[in-house]
Amino acid sequence: MLQVSPETRAEPKTTVRRRGRPVQMCQTARETLVLDSAIALLREHGPDEVTMEEIARRAGMSKRTLYTLYSSREELLGAGLERMSRSLFRPLGPDDRAASLEDRLRILLTFNPQKEPPAVVIEMLRAVIAGARTYPEMGRSLSRSGPGQVAVLLCAELQRAVAAGEVALDPAEIEGAAELLVDMVVGNAIPALLNPDHLPRDPEAQAARRDRAIRIFLNGVRPR
Repeated sequence: MLQVSPETRAEPKTTVRRRGRPVQMCQTARETLVLDSAIALLREHGPDEVTMEEIARRAGMSKRTLYTLYSSREELLGAGLERMSRSLFRPLGPDDRAASLEDRLRILLTFNPQKEPPAVVIEMLRAVIAGARTYPEMGRSLSRSGPGQVAVLLCAELQRAVAAGEVALDPAEIEGAAELLVDMVVGNAIPALLNPDHLPRDPEAQAARRDRAIRIFLNGVRPR
């Protein structure tokens, strides 16, 4: 019978668990998880359930950890709105440069489809507006994104259009003209904020308003 020496006898494998803290998520991943949790609560239950305690529970973290990320419910919802706003519009791509000015403006002012229903966005906006005096930087940050962001893109495009002779605008008027065009396309948000029965425009109505606003705007700034 073959004998196996002690030196060559195989030892059973064992799994050794390393000591120490579990792997932690990076801050960006935490913030994404928190914002997703807050938006899901709004979508499922409405604003009354969107407390810091419920958000922390949904995200699987303590309230203390949540408050290290956001100092208040309003700041958290403002960050969620800002994240949505950054995807509302898209800049022109290289293939869009050959299009007419009207078409370039149409591309810049086309709303990208959003996965969240308008009612959720409105509730978030109401909460942010209510806290804007207490958290002024939150309000300023939000105003720079979304419509504020597309106004910057429009400014750059109108500057190029002036240089190419497509429009007749004094350089000092370009920023105001871009903001005016955004206001014409986006419209007044106050009725939606004040009236709980207000129905948002459907995509076809929004596109028709955009095209009408661009035509009216260009009629006023094209060279005579």
